[in-house]
Amino acid sequence: MFLRDLLRMVWQNLGRMKVRVALTAIGVIIGTGAVVTLMSLGAGLHKSVVGEIASVSDLTQINVFPPSFVQAFSPVPGRKSRFRTLNKQAIDFLKSLPHIVAVTPQERLQGMATLRFKRKVAGANIVGLDPVEAKKLGWEVAKGSFRLGRNQAVIGARVGEMFSDPFRRKRAERLDLYGQTLFIELTRFEGEREAPVPSSGGRVIRVVRPSAQPRGSAKKIRVQVVGVLKPRGESDYTVYLSLDEVHKMNEWLLGQRIDPNRKGYESVLVKVESPDKVSEVEKRLEEAGLPAYSFKTMLDSLNRMFFVLQAIVGSIGGIALLVAAFGIANTMTMAIYERTREIGLMKALGATNRDIMSIFLAEAGAIGFIGGVIGTALGAGISQLISLMIVNYVKQRGGEALPSYAHTPLWLLFLGIAFSTCVGIISGVYPALRAASLAPVQALKYE
Repeated sequence: MFLRDLLRMVWQNLGRMKVRVALTAIGVIIGTGAVVTLMSLGAGLHKSVVGEIASVSDLTQINVFPPSFVQAFSPVPGRKSRFRTLNKQAIDFLKSLPHIVAVTPQERLQGMATLRFKRKVAGANIVGLDPVEAKKLGWEVAKGSFRLGRNQAVIGARVGEMFSDPFRRKRAERLDLYGQTLFIELTRFEGEREAPVPSSGGRVIRVVRPSAQPRGSAKKIRVQVVGVLKPRGESDYTVYLSLDEVHKMNEWLLGQRIDPNRKGYESVLVKVESPDKVSEVEKRLEEAGLPAYSFKTMLDSLNRMFFVLQAIVGSIGGIALLVAAFGIANTMTMAIYERTREIGLMKALGATNRDIMSIFLAEAGAIGFIGGVIGTALGAGISQLISLMIVNYVKQRGGEALPSYAHTPLWLLFLGIAFSTCVGIISGVYPALRAASLAPVQALKYE
């Protein structure tokens, strides 16, 4: 049987039972539409979340923490570390690893500090970096350059939004701080006094009592903003200074000398050649017992999570498609009873079992194909409508909505149509076999 003849017969046969075909196709439309809608919403959320993170994060950076970081937050003991702290020896080890571009300790300000620009003030999130290694990080600046010399600062993209006017009690407009002079005001409280108290065991313990009016001392440091970073997400509200300057500030705030080689740094920032090398470097760090965190690893975890999520929601929608498969099988089985004499006549005229099977399989596949095309189109449209409703709802509530909550990739459209067509063909296997097995003589006698 030629393909043209087969398609013509399928079209004529489906046309003779329009109502039944339409009702059967509705089940396929609902199932395919549900699969496409749910997977489009999952793909849209995946694309938006991962895209937002990737656009503001450096996927070649790894944050390394001291072994005590894991011990403090995990009750399960981790791998024994080669290093007790992130001291010079640990930093030299990090620099010796392959695929490393830059290694810089990070030291955060450990005390109360305020940023002041003219009459406006803001809270301060100050981090010290190695000036030489910081240039190798490749952070892009919107204005100026990334250099951390004496009394020089590079600020995050949104630091200018943090300032407020204490006299007017309102937040100031966004300030352009490039080239301006900022004052960092440090405050050290000295209002504690110790008193010896004898214990019942004869020993002497020291009890610290805060005085009613604690005395404090202040220190003002003047810095010039020589660079403003482009938006990076995690560091948009950070002020970066040289490592030595932040170290001196911490010594003044704590009132004691701090030896980095003994105490170690709280974290070290490592830049790798490319995102593909991050996993290899993290594996080396794990072998050395140094806990690490990177956005690349986080994105990989998110990708795996969204893959599982899409598989689950796709399976939920697939249940409706499974129900539709029984509808197709029932429709084609009923068609056998209605066309038994026709099947017998075709066999008497020379049609083979293969020809009969091809007709019924093609009819079942056509029902699945028609339902798949309509269901895929409806699913894509419904997902976009739901996305638009969510965006409008979030904006009406004053929130910051993602660009879109739905994404229907081209492969999903083809998959929806192909899958529904395959479901139709599989559903028609039993009716096709049954039709092909009819004996011509008995079929012609059927009333």
